[in-house]
Amino acid sequence: MLNRVNAAFPSLEYLTGMTFSDYYRTAVTSHPDLCDLLDEDAITGDRLDDYLRVMNSLSWEFEDLADGGRGAAYNVAQKVVGNRQQGMVALLKCFSPSFRDMPDADTKILDVLGGDGTIARFVHSLDGPRPTIFTADLSRFMVDACMRQGLPCVRQSATRSLFKDNSLDGVLIAYGSHHLADDDRQLAISEAYRTLKPGGRLVLHDFETGGETARWFEEVVHVYSRTGHPHPHFTRPEMWERFSAAGFRDVRVFDLNDPFTLPGATADEAVSNALMHMYHMYDLVKIANGSGDITNRVARCVEQTLGEIHVNKAEDDFVATIPRKALVAVGTKS
Repeated sequence: MLNRVNAAFPSLEYLTGMTFSDYYRTAVTSHPDLCDLLDEDAITGDRLDDYLRVMNSLSWEFEDLADGGRGAAYNVAQKVVGNRQQGMVALLKCFSPSFRDMPDADTKILDVLGGDGTIARFVHSLDGPRPTIFTADLSRFMVDACMRQGLPCVRQSATRSLFKDNSLDGVLIAYGSHHLADDDRQLAISEAYRTLKPGGRLVLHDFETGGETARWFEEVVHVYSRTGHPHPHFTRPEMWERFSAAGFRDVRVFDLNDPFTLPGATADEAVSNALMHMYHMYDLVKIANGSGDITNRVARCVEQTLGEIHVNKAEDDFVATIPRKALVAVGTKS
């Protein structure tokens, strides 16, 4: 297959300075288990050529600053891989039959909106059983970062997966599902269904329309972020309806606590780290006139939308917690 890929695309750029054949040559050596799951027809010929042009035309928000995006600031925030550990653990346990256990390495999960590999890196930090995470993203900048870290990853859109039918144990669409346009949401959920094995699960994570976290995005991120945030969130009925339309059974929709947790040597440092995490995560460059007022301004906005910041003493440090409630849907492929 490698020779066919090389012959098909000698020059079209897939990642920065890399054609798809360059990417595939690296990936098939480092992560053959990922490449075994890719659909040969989807990654060769004119279909991929046109697909790359579409991705390049659509992706900007999480690209680099030169492209008008906030990808660089977002990746700074993700250096603390446990910043959402409570929520990430709970999401991963949704792939177990009991919803209580962490899946093991035989469970292959595609993180559809995986950014620079935050969840994959978090999983690597866990002791005991842990699933295999394949990271995907539309952004070239994000997948470039994944490649540099040696993570198994692929650049693709949520609405058109490069994976084979019936090939994955789990699909996770989280931490950005509201970025999918209305027409694209059903396509992404249907693509998850197509690529899942029978009995596999889709886990969809967002923040409910009208809730505190949606207010954070509407009143703070949209107003103060470099890129704005004109993205409507999901409702409970929408999740039910879209999962049912795609063919999923045993659909559950529920609230999930998904706070930000940031450590510090002192209580004040933990709070400051949490506030600066929010600043970088959402690239809130319009929130203050000078660097000296950033934390005060972010603190006010957090408390007015998400709620009070709490600090607890941990074993070796302090941990600041910014509350946040997510809305999650889980469905099983028949």
